Amino acid sequence: MSGLGPWPPDIPDAPVALAVSGGADSMALAFLARRWRRNVVAFVVDHALRPESAAEARLTVERLAVMDVPARLLTLAPFPKGRLQERAREARFEALEAACVAAGCLDLLVAHHAGDQDETVWMRSLRSSGPLGLVGIQPSAVRGRIRVYRPLLTLDPSRLRLTLKAAGLPWIEDPSNANRRFERVRWRQDLTPEQRRDIQMLHLTAGQENRSREAVLAENLASHAVWHPEGWVFLEQAGMNAETLSALIRLVSGGAYRPAREAVRSLLEKGSGTLSGVQLQSAGRFGNGVIFVREERALAAPLATRDGCVWDGRWRLLTHDIPADSVIGPLGDAVHGLDLRRLGIPYAAARCLPGVWHQDRLIQWPRIGQMPGEADFVWAVAVPVTGENHLTT
Repeated sequence: MSGLGPWPPDIPDAPVALAVSGGADSMALAFLARRWRRNVVAFVVDHALRPESAAEARLTVERLAVMDVPARLLTLAPFPKGRLQERAREARFEALEAACVAAGCLDLLVAHHAGDQDETVWMRSLRSSGPLGLVGIQPSAVRGRIRVYRPLLTLDPSRLRLTLKAAGLPWIEDPSNANRRFERVRWRQDLTPEQRRDIQMLHLTAGQENRSREAVLAENLASHAVWHPEGWVFLEQAGMNAETLSALIRLVSGGAYRPAREAVRSLLEKGSGTLSGVQLQSAGRFGNGVIFVREERALAAPLATRDGCVWDGRWRLLTHDIPADSVIGPLGDAVHGLDLRRLGIPYAAARCLPGVWHQDRLIQWPRIGQMPGEADFVWAVAVPVTGENHLTT
C-alpha cells in the first residue's frame, strides 16, 4: 500500500472506502484492508437486478460487521434497458463517489485483480487497440471527487480465495460471473495459460510505449498549450499534431474516451472543424494558433439543480440554497451583456458556460468578471490530459 499512496492519516475523520460486492475478491480486499488500516468503511451496492440481490447485500453487510468492517448499503435506482453492464457500472461508480464524499473519504479501494487485467488487455487487443488501450486497467485513477485505487491488480484471484479460506471467511457467488452471454465471462473461462503470458507481454510493451508517448505529449502541451478555467484551450500552431489534438478534444468535450484516430487525422489536415462535440477554430485575437471550445449544439439538456450535480459531464455545481425548480443550462444569448474582449473569453466558449436558470430567467452566473449573483461551478473533468487513467472494468 505504501507504493500506491500517499494516504491520509489513519483517523476517523478520513476513512478509506472499500467497494464490496460480497464476492470473493472484494471480501478479500475488505479483510486485507482492515489488517492494514483501522479506519475503513465499506460500501455495498445493491444493483437490484436480481430478486435475491437485496438479501445478498444485507448478508454482506452482516459479514463485514463480523470482520469489524463498518459497512453501508447503497441501493441503486432502476436504470434504462440496454447496455446493462455499462449502465450498471456507471450507476455503481456514481453512487460510490457520492457515498465517499458524504463520508469524508478521499480514496476508494476496488478489488480488480490480475485476471481482470488479462481479460481487459485481451479484449482490447482483439479490437486492435493501441498502446493507450493495451495498458489496461490502471492501479490508480481520479474519478470525479475521489481517487480510485486497485491494490490487488497484480494478484491472481485464486490467491484471494485461498486467503479467505485460510481465515474461515465466506463469500457470495454471483451467477452472472458464470454467464457466458457476457464476453468477459467467456474469456475468463477460455483463456489458456499461454494466452495469458502473451497478454502480459502485450501489457508490458504497451506500458513502455505509452510512457514514452505521454512524455512527448506532456512536453508539447507544456510548451504550446494554455488551458483556461472557462473550459477552453489555446494551442500554438507549432504544437499541432494528431496526438495533441486527440487529447485536448477529449478534455474539452468531457468525454470518457478520445476520438477515433482517423477522424483526428482528417481534422488536422483541414485545420478547423468539429469533432466529438468540440470546435477547432482559428485563434484569431488570441494568438497564432487554434482554440478548442465546446460545440454548443452538442451540449447536454438543462439539468435540475441538486447538491454536487454535474451538467454536460463537465461542470459541477457547488452553490447551495438555490430556488426550487431551477435548472443548469448554457448561458447562450445571455453573454451579450458581457464584455468578452475584456474578460478574454471566446464568444463560442462563453455561450457554453453554465448558469442557473429559474422560470426561464438567468439567476446565477459562473464566476467570470464582476457579475452579480455568482454561482460556484468547478471543472468536473480530469485534468491534466497526460497521465490519464480510464475506469474501465
